[in-house]
Amino acid sequence: SFPHPSEYSTLDNPVEVPSQVESYLLCRDKYLKPMDTVLDVGFGLGYGLQIMAAKVEHLVGLEVDPRAVERACRIFKGHPCVKTLMLYDGKHFPFRDKTFDVVTCVEVIEHVEDYKGLLLEMARVARRLIFITTPNRRPENTLPDGRPKNYWHLREWTKDELDEIFAELGFKCQWNFLNGTFEGPYTVTEVLTENTWSLVPVILVK
Repeated sequence: SFPHPSEYSTLDNPVEVPSQVESYLLCRDKYLKPMDTVLDVGFGLGYGLQIMAAKVEHLVGLEVDPRAVERACRIFKGHPCVKTLMLYDGKHFPFRDKTFDVVTCVEVIEHVEDYKGLLLEMARVARRLIFITTPNRRPENTLPDGRPKNYWHLREWTKDELDEIFAELGFKCQWNFLNGTFEGPYTVTEVLTENTWSLVPVILVK
């Protein structure tokens, strides 16, 4: 039998996901400043850290998967920009309020049971913004009962559904949309299109 979706590990199928790569490039090029301190939540295989390290000098990673942390610690040992890689309990970040300029969370939130708790923790430790990406809930990727076809996703959302969640939490949001197919190529717009693949809300922290 399959393990529970919350037990998903990027090491079970260790490949770079095109939409994730494109998302990290968008974050790096549009939102990061050279002096930023950045927390990457759910860094997985670590290629997002590598992409962002081309621009910023202080990166920290959190991950719930012990295998991913062990692997990343080997890969990034001695890296001048990736300062700390930590295993955490999936609930509480081991950092003080307003520790990081930017928090990134790329294609993670759809795997998380307490997604509101995750959003609030990211908001707690962020000083300027939270960069999130998650799959757009499209009919062709959704089962008749509303569940995602991707077994490992606990849920997927539309933009309107996420807007409701952000409003409930008191978040102010800027929107980007990654448009294309799973394999890419992608275009980025600030308006939803018929072929939007990934939703990219950027939460502005007060």
